[in-house]
Amino acid sequence: MTSISIKCQKCRFELASSESSSILDCHEKQIQNTARVTYSCNDNVMENNWYLSSTNLPEWINSSVEEEDWQKGKLSCPNCNLRVGSFDFVGGMKCPCKKYVLPQIHLVKSKVDIYFR
Repeated sequence: MTSISIKCQKCRFELASSESSSILDCHEKQIQNTARVTYSCNDNVMENNWYLSSTNLPEWINSSVEEEDWQKGKLSCPNCNLRVGSFDFVGGMKCPCKKYVLPQIHLVKSKVDIYFR
């Protein structure tokens, strides 16, 4: 199985990896290979975000979420402070296909780089 690493685009700090957390598409299916990267919606809508499962989060994300009492907030790289994503446990936004509620934690693709090992 291919291992995935998501790093800050500015400083290359590893924000998440498939070894330490679940990287999801907009339908909460775990991304395991490059075939799942380009399109994740049944309607083949390009996604702007990488989603993370709220279980088994990297420590820096877990701290940010706990600081905001599991409500909503922004995620910034712990190394360089670049805003890389956000979380929202209050609202329930739907996937572009309107069939699924999006996972609560996301990293913005334009702010991060993804690596396959």
